[in-house]
Amino acid sequence: MNKHLHRIVFNAARGTRMVVQETARSCGKAGSGAIGAVLSVAALAGALMSAPLHAQIVADPGAPGRQRPTVLAAPNGVPLVNIQTPSAAGVSRNTYSQFDVQRNGVVLNNSRTNA
Repeated sequence: MNKHLHRIVFNAARGTRMVVQETARSCGKAGSGAIGAVLSVAALAGALMSAPLHAQIVADPGAPGRQRPTVLAAPNGVPLVNIQTPSAAGVSRNTYSQFDVQRNGVVLNNSRTNA
């Protein structure tokens, strides 16, 4: 075998020497790569679970005033988006830089008064 990829350690349970990965440790300890992999997976899972907590709706600050909706919070905490008044043709154009809807939903209000 390639001496740079494998090494020989004594396996007490079998009473013999065995060929193992270069990163493996003797005396029943886990290899150094195993702990790093577990920590990496745990960090990734934590990041993915917290992503929805930061999801939000943001009106585009560079959009013209007639295309920029107002984003507020309803009394129950759900995001409330007051969209712009529609044109004579009934079209309302609203520009967002971020539009991520959380699990509790969002209220799109096209009325002149808050819902």
